[in-house]
Amino acid sequence: MSVNQGSSISKIKQYSFIIEYVYLAYMCILVIKTFPSTIKLGLYVPLLIDIFLALAYSIVIYMYSGKEKIPTKIELLMRIIYLIVAGKLLIETNNPSVHIIITLPTVIMALRYPIKYTIMTAFITTLVVITSQLITATLEVDYVLILLSFIWVIGLLVNASMEVERQAQAERLKIESKEKLAVVGQMAAGIAHEVRNPLTTIKGFVQLLYKYNGVKDSDVTKSYLDMIDKEITRVNDLLKEFLQFAKPNKPQLVMSNINKAILEIGFLLEAHCSNKGINMKFDLTENLPLIECDYNQIKQVIINISFNAIDAMLFSGKKELMIRTSNDPKYICIDIKDTGSGMTDEQVKKIFDPFFTTKDTGSGLGLSVCYSIIENHHGKILVFSQPAQGTKITILLPRTD
Repeated sequence: MSVNQGSSISKIKQYSFIIEYVYLAYMCILVIKTFPSTIKLGLYVPLLIDIFLALAYSIVIYMYSGKEKIPTKIELLMRIIYLIVAGKLLIETNNPSVHIIITLPTVIMALRYPIKYTIMTAFITTLVVITSQLITATLEVDYVLILLSFIWVIGLLVNASMEVERQAQAERLKIESKEKLAVVGQMAAGIAHEVRNPLTTIKGFVQLLYKYNGVKDSDVTKSYLDMIDKEITRVNDLLKEFLQFAKPNKPQLVMSNINKAILEIGFLLEAHCSNKGINMKFDLTENLPLIECDYNQIKQVIINISFNAIDAMLFSGKKELMIRTSNDPKYICIDIKDTGSGMTDEQVKKIFDPFFTTKDTGSGLGLSVCYSIIENHHGKILVFSQPAQGTKITILLPRTD
């Protein structure tokens, strides 16, 4: 949501570049109309002038314009020069219907910069228009007033609209910054909480080792060291999950067979299910098209979701885990369905939030990592769940055939 909203200013600036080149195109047409089409030294003079105008304008526009909150001195100088040139060309042309191009520099400044630069451009444009009328001795008060009113009104209206958009974007950036800080705080609290428990356990067993240092009981010592090793592994796994969540690896895309990936991890999952009395089933669509994906990352996603499903069936009467594959014109679909405890609608909304978990143990980062992996594959994860009726998680991966 914030990405789309935040890009509105940049899109408007992109549109302003279109106006820039409409202005430049009119200038080039005026050059051709104004200058004599004589050929000197075998070169067409108006065309050379047009090329110079376009090149100089493009260099300044792309190097100096619209990148900062205020225009550079080079940009301001260019705009003044080109306004004077436009005024001279309009004097030569003396065509009221073409005079409308003189409004475009004011509109461009209104789209990009604060109001004082719009006023400055409109003021210089006013001087150019009045001067051109006085030089040609064709001053028409009604016509000049209408043209100048149009320049000022459209400039100020456009600038007012952009100012509202700029303020809205500033507010959005403040909100996003606060949200990021809140997420960082939540992550820090989650990491501290998860790391504290194993560290407390390690500290306790180290103290016991000191206490029983004089007791030569190798079995007791070994059990303590085993527990310490287990807790250190737990901290290491937690930090690995956190690092993967904070900075996920870029997918190494290769053409892969999703059915093959499921069958490869099937032995691991079946062993897990067998130990917990869970009946595991596969329903894999034959001749499933190959897709471009990171083979190992997708296997990791399936394993993480399946392990969560297994844990959710710990106290269920009926224990069944089903992994099904299918495809449609856009996606390869992987359904992982369990008959576990299920989740409420509120839990489903939070399931991919970092550090959110419905289990007594676990970091709450596993599904967040899964979501990030699938998102990096331009896929989707859909969750369907009801309390006491189980959960189905559907992974959608884009087809590449």
